[in-house]
Amino acid sequence: MIRKSIFLIGTIAILGSCKKEIKEPPVPTITLENSLGIDRVQELVSIPKEKILASLDTIVHDGQLPALMDTTGVVIPQQWDDTNGDGQWDVLLTALDFKANESKDVVIAIIGQTETPSFDMHTDVHFGVGKARPIATEVPSYTREGDPRKKDSLFFQMEGPAWENDKVGFRNYFDPRNGIDIFGKTTTKMALSKAGLETNYHDLADWGMDILKVGNSLGSGAIALKHNDSLFRITGVEHTEFHVIKEGSIQSVFELRHKNTKVGGQVLNITNRISIAKGQWGYKSEVSFSGLQTTSNLVTGIVNFKPNEMTAKIYDAYNAVWSYGEQSENKDKLGMAVVTATSNYIGQESAPKEGDGIVKTHLITMKASNTVPTSYYFLAGWQLSDPAFQTKAGFEQMVATTAKRLSSPIIIK
Repeated sequence: MIRKSIFLIGTIAILGSCKKEIKEPPVPTITLENSLGIDRVQELVSIPKEKILASLDTIVHDGQLPALMDTTGVVIPQQWDDTNGDGQWDVLLTALDFKANESKDVVIAIIGQTETPSFDMHTDVHFGVGKARPIATEVPSYTREGDPRKKDSLFFQMEGPAWENDKVGFRNYFDPRNGIDIFGKTTTKMALSKAGLETNYHDLADWGMDILKVGNSLGSGAIALKHNDSLFRITGVEHTEFHVIKEGSIQSVFELRHKNTKVGGQVLNITNRISIAKGQWGYKSEVSFSGLQTTSNLVTGIVNFKPNEMTAKIYDAYNAVWSYGEQSENKDKLGMAVVTATSNYIGQESAPKEGDGIVKTHLITMKASNTVPTSYYFLAGWQLSDPAFQTKAGFEQMVATTAKRLSSPIIIK
């Protein structure tokens, strides 16, 4: 079931002046601190419920919500999330700009839930399924076994689920290829819900286009397993489920659950939780396992079809591997990167150019276990999305900034 997020907007009137001899009560405030000497644009900030309630000097009753405001009394775009599935919010998400080394105070006020009109959507997950184009119905969940291209009378709007924010979009081939493709965007509006029904998303449109050739590579961050030095694609042919977890203005999340997956004598359950946040140039994957042997590691990758320059570098607590070159399907500049915690990073190598398995891919190997999910970020910068990506230096700057931001989250006081 989708857990609907609640978005808040509006203004809170500043109270009129009081008599001088009457002291106004202290204003509940939380301080957010950027400890880095760089600007941070649309930084995702996650504030625990406990921190918010601790800042208040009153009880939040049923039918009320704490609202995050700036110091002028305007409610900040925010998303109240139920991360543990108990039906109650436990985290407040927002996306804010910070100057280098800036500390920013935000005010907490209590408003009624009936006073919470919606924000414009800045993220989305869309899986359209239909019997004949151009009509498809969005589904919040879907299950496949085997290869649906061979036995399913339905069509998948974009060959599977797609996800986007105001910067970039992606799609998953919901069949044994299980690859991931990139939609380059030239608009901040949500556009993919209509893609692939009456127009060809391989052609440049006013919103953007499909900019990647995936083939038998891992594309833009799909998953595989390295077991006893052999590489296995996670096909999900045994049983794979798609589930939307949430859709919101600040962040959207879905899961691909591969059950009873047979890899090198192992029978695994694998969950790939994918999230995309407002203002970011990519998405986050969190991959969890059960039944995994210690000789196996997680592998992801960057397609290597067209000429590109490869770079690997450590930024604080994160390791980045990226390619850059004239490698988009629009024959212009595209950079792609995988960023993961240095503590999880094992190494990088190249897949064969030809063969029956995974080919033409820059492979990134990471630690995997049955106890802790392995996380990584996939970033994509297309020159038509932002002029900064017309040069390798411009793309590298975005990768470096992202890795540094991940290494030093906003401090919540």
